[in-house]
Amino acid sequence: MFKKITLFLILTAIVFSLLQEQGTTQTRSYDNRNNLNRLRQEIDDYRQKIKTEQKKEDQILDNLAKLDREIDITHELIIALKKEEKQKLKVVGKIGKALKTKQDELKRLQEIYKKRMIMFYKYGRIKDIELLLSSKSFNQTLTWFKYLRLLSENDRRNYHNILKKKQKIETQKNNFKKELIAKRKIIDEKTVESKRLKISSEKRNELLTTVQQNKQIYLQKLQQYQASAKEIQRLIVAEEQKRLKLEDRGIFEATDFPKLKGRMIWPTDGHIINHFGKHKHPKWKTVTENIGVDIKTEFGQEVRSVAKGIVTAITWQRGRGNIVIVNHMGGYFSVYTHLSQILVQIDDKIDMGQAIGNVGDTGSLQGAMLHFEIWKSNQVLNPEKWLI
Repeated sequence: MFKKITLFLILTAIVFSLLQEQGTTQTRSYDNRNNLNRLRQEIDDYRQKIKTEQKKEDQILDNLAKLDREIDITHELIIALKKEEKQKLKVVGKIGKALKTKQDELKRLQEIYKKRMIMFYKYGRIKDIELLLSSKSFNQTLTWFKYLRLLSENDRRNYHNILKKKQKIETQKNNFKKELIAKRKIIDEKTVESKRLKISSEKRNELLTTVQQNKQIYLQKLQQYQASAKEIQRLIVAEEQKRLKLEDRGIFEATDFPKLKGRMIWPTDGHIINHFGKHKHPKWKTVTENIGVDIKTEFGQEVRSVAKGIVTAITWQRGRGNIVIVNHMGGYFSVYTHLSQILVQIDDKIDMGQAIGNVGDTGSLQGAMLHFEIWKSNQVLNPEKWLI
């Protein structure tokens, strides 16, 4: 009795665990589908806006910004589709394994039932009558009848089990087909979006050429950079005010950030193409100020946090694309822009060297690169004095 109760409890725990895992998987799948639908709708909105825009000179930057945003969202959609495809592959794999197990069980039951039928047709009732006639006592006869009844019931159970197994196999086959069709649709959508991404990138490059050749449009583009810088500063100042209020109450944040000066890890692999400070355009002779450094690298290259901290802002700005701001405490912040993908969320605690995103090219006039800044309170610092 104790063994039966123990076995029942173990089976109950296993079933509960499987149901819980299934519920988690379903929730994760539901969230991913919602995200995919949101991205699809957002991309459609931007594509519609681009179609309705007139090709006037003063609207080139607007079109460029819309294309930048569409490209960033498309990158995000393709990544989400890859995740969905990976999840579908897992589901297909699980169903495939379960289907094989069920088919093996069915084969085993059919073999048992087949042997019983062969025995029955081979010896039939004659064997039963012979055994009954050869019984030496009434009790032996009753025992034999009981044995026949048990065999009959067992045969009936085997037959019903075979039918149930067949039904389950058919259900799993249908589910298997549905998942394969869904996976195929995801792959097709990913292919279509990749082609559209290529077309949008080509259009964007054409507009970028126009921007670089037209001084007036180029100056407007620089204004976007400045507006983005002001927005970054506003976000940092807002966060800094929280820290100052805590200091007024005698609460001070501990930070090791100042110790990293001169030996800070690079936020990505590459080389600096635009240094910190003022720059003079070789053609237009205009002077601009770079409040960070621009690191040239490959598209999709990993972007790492230069120190431990908390993600305090995630945004998108014209001229800068996707932006992540990390608060390193004590009034120190690091800024990462032109990201093609963001791997963190607001309020995430991150470690030094942790991946926070990937390098992109939206908002950039020089292709794929990472724009990196360091702030102390509301003042920008030269990152080159900090990097190792």
